[in-house]
Order: sequence, then C-alpha cells, then structure tokens
Amino acid sequence: MGDVLSGGSDKPRLSERWGGFSRGVRRLIVGLVCCALLAGAAVWVLRADRSAPAAPHKVPYPVHSTRITFVRVFDIDVQKRSFRIELRAVTKHLVLVRRVTQQYEALTVELSPPQAVTVRPGQARRVRVTARVTSCRDLPVRARLPFLDVTLRNARASQDLSFIPGDRYARALTRVFRTVCGPASRS
Repeated sequence: MGDVLSGGSDKPRLSERWGGFSRGVRRLIVGLVCCALLAGAAVWVLRADRSAPAAPHKVPYPVHSTRITFVRVFDIDVQKRSFRIELRAVTKHLVLVRRVTQQYEALTVELSPPQAVTVRPGQARRVRVTARVTSCRDLPVRARLPFLDVTLRNARASQDLSFIPGDRYARALTRVFRTVCGPASRS
C-alpha cells in the first residue's frame, strides 16, 4: 500500500463552503462585508479629523481690522512753523503704526516720537504726529480733502493705507496754514 499525502484537515475549504451557500446568502454576506468596510473607513476618517490640529485663525490684513480717526491739532508754533496732530487708532488684532506721511511737498510729517506705535485689540491708542511747514509759498490757502498715508503692520502683512480724516481735519489744517503762514509770510 502506498503512502497517502494529506494537505491538512478533512474539513471543507473556504471556496467549497462559499459554493455551498445559496445565491441570496452570498449576496447578504458580500453586502455585510461592504458595509463593515465603509463603517470602518468612516470611523478612521472621523478620528483622523479630530486628531489633526485645527487650522490657525488667519489674521486679517491690517487695513481690514484697524480704524484711524482724527482727534485734534495742537502745539502750534509759529516761530518754528510746526504743529502736532493727534490721531486715534483702534484695532481688532495687534497692529503697529509704523509711519504717517501726507500729500503736501511743503509739509513734512513724522511720528512723534519717531517710533512705531503698538495698538492692542480693543484698546484705543493715541498716535501723535509732528508736522513742519518747509515752504509757505507751496502750501494751499485752503486744505481740501487732505489725506494721510499710514503704514500698518500686523502678523499677516505690512500695508499702506491712505485715508481722508474728514472735514474737521481739513478745517483745522487750513487754520494752521493761515496761522503759521499768515499773509506776510508766503516765502
């Protein structure tokens, strides 16, 4: 008698078991396996979303979160042909006011003191500017819609903002020009 080689147990194999099921049972098993795979994938995706760090809140551009308004003109010095301007800055996000300039060639403007002003969220901050008239001849008799250029910097960007402080600023500037550069000093 010869040796009988056996591959394992005498139980039916998976393919034989599968073939033993009716067509309806096989469809049910395939459907249940697919549902289990989809449910597992959904759980994996949801856990991955929770474990991922939240996207950082983007800080808006400085011009979108900062408001600057004119307060007053003060410290007019006719001898030195200088005066000071006070502005008020309010922001929703931390911002630096780095520079303030203006349109008239005969007028120099700079921050006073000449360093950036830090404006914190929700806290109004005074921004003071010193202005000097360099030539009365080149200044207008009446300031009409004068604007200021302000450089703002925050965590997102550095931007230049041109704004018209309003009619009160125009009237105050006109009075200062007439005081500093009276009719006799148009040189």
